[in-house]
Amino acid sequence: MALAIDLSGRVAVVTGGSRGLGRADALALASAGADVALVDLLAADETASEVEALGRRALAVQGDVSAREEVEQAVERVAVELGSVDILVNNAGALDPSANWCSRTKSSGGVTSAST
Repeated sequence: MALAIDLSGRVAVVTGGSRGLGRADALALASAGADVALVDLLAADETASEVEALGRRALAVQGDVSAREEVEQAVERVAVELGSVDILVNNAGALDPSANWCSRTKSSGGVTSAST
């Protein structure tokens, strides 16, 4: 039995999104209605095209997903370009899971941090 989840209007960032589990996560999120940003060392243009074929917005960001600073910069870029970040799927596993930095929303004054 499939579980139906409606993620319409949500924006997800998926690290390691060009292949393997990251690619599968990105496509599952897009199938559920989320727009998806893919952050990976490798170009994720092919996966981004697959997300767009599902009718969702996609953004491919190339960066070192094992470097916290690069992932933070990617999340900030996504928040500006796609309007928010609601979901972070960290396939790289190199980030502190207790960190409170992964939820970002765009406000009239710029990008602000929100608790998760």
